[in-house]
Amino acid sequence: MASLFLLSALRQPGAFLFPSFWAEDATVLFREAIERGPWAALALPLYGSYHTVPRLVVLAASAFPTAWAPALFALGAGLATSAAPALFARPGFRWLVPHDGLRVLAAVLFSLVPGTNEGAFALCTLNYALFAGILFLLLERDPGGRWRMGPGRALVVSFLWLSVGQGLVLAPLLAVLFALTRNRLYVACLAALVLSTLLNLGTENEYLPEERAGPAALLAVFLDNLFLRVVWVPLAGRTGLAGVMALPSLPFLLVSSLALAGAVVAVGRRRVLDRGGAAVLGAAVLGTMSVYPMIALARTYGLGILRRPEVQLTGRYALVPSVLVLVLLWTWLARPARSRLGRAAGAALLAWTTANVLSEPLYVPPEPRRPFAWEWRYQAAAIDRALAARKAGRLEEPVVIDAIHCRPRPWVLRNVTISP
Repeated sequence: MASLFLLSALRQPGAFLFPSFWAEDATVLFREAIERGPWAALALPLYGSYHTVPRLVVLAASAFPTAWAPALFALGAGLATSAAPALFARPGFRWLVPHDGLRVLAAVLFSLVPGTNEGAFALCTLNYALFAGILFLLLERDPGGRWRMGPGRALVVSFLWLSVGQGLVLAPLLAVLFALTRNRLYVACLAALVLSTLLNLGTENEYLPEERAGPAALLAVFLDNLFLRVVWVPLAGRTGLAGVMALPSLPFLLVSSLALAGAVVAVGRRRVLDRGGAAVLGAAVLGTMSVYPMIALARTYGLGILRRPEVQLTGRYALVPSVLVLVLLWTWLARPARSRLGRAAGAALLAWTTANVLSEPLYVPPEPRRPFAWEWRYQAAAIDRALAARKAGRLEEPVVIDAIHCRPRPWVLRNVTISP
């Protein structure tokens, strides 16, 4: 995990060379912790769902000088984001990629997928990395091939639901695991997921569409993203998708279905996985792709960025699907073929498809020094003085801090008010 964190920090040195808040980390999480108090802010939702783990990072950071907050937020987010892919290096994933060294390499690649440029050091997007962590906790097996789910793991998964609003799509995966194992702890995880979902449904979501998308539109969103992300991005890369994107709906669905069916048949003939493993991995893929119809239901902009030809294939929405696609590729292609020619062809195809999935820049140069690089320490000192005065009962009038600059530009936090 430490190595993945260091790799991410080297890829994005600006996060710590010039630490500043990322978007809603400032405009929502930091502001609410300052104005309402970090303990009270724990119970507040963000855009229709709860984010308990990010709020706990904010709470921990509140014990230190406010000037440290941007760096501490990035540190907490980076550690959590690094922990999720690091799980794949554990022996419990030998059923997918038997070679230990290859799994370590795969875990490194997971930390480079689209979405990490935006989310590796941001608390507001941490739910996507935590989603990937839950997936790996559910996919791990012991040396005897049994699915790992003890009381401790069930408790961790149940707690993480409170930070992963889109976790509802993993309900079918839990059902498949229960059907295979009859382990009642999966039912406990499912009950905690239902409770978390009900809590989320009771919150206010300012991005909720006025008119909900119909079944046909939701099915189209699901199929577009399934075929594009699982089939065409690995095969053609983002730069080679123009022809596929331009196809009318029926030819697109037909060609994509044939391509996916061919891949499934080819993998099935190799008998890479046992039936239980194939069922669980299939449920994980279908559940993950169901995130996109959920986004279309929960966000006003969902349909606009998730349908061909305008579909957004990078950024935060690509993180978990890209991780799963790499799992599929490395599971199927990293296993040695019988002939030297087959091994060479498999290695070449694995390198090509992996490079296509890793479509975002691997290095993000630090942005030039901006006003907040020197301005922030004075703003933070003013906040600390106001908080100390409020705690001592000496704050007589509200103190307003304005224009805290954030990343990416032009995000600005305005009017942080510390009231008596």
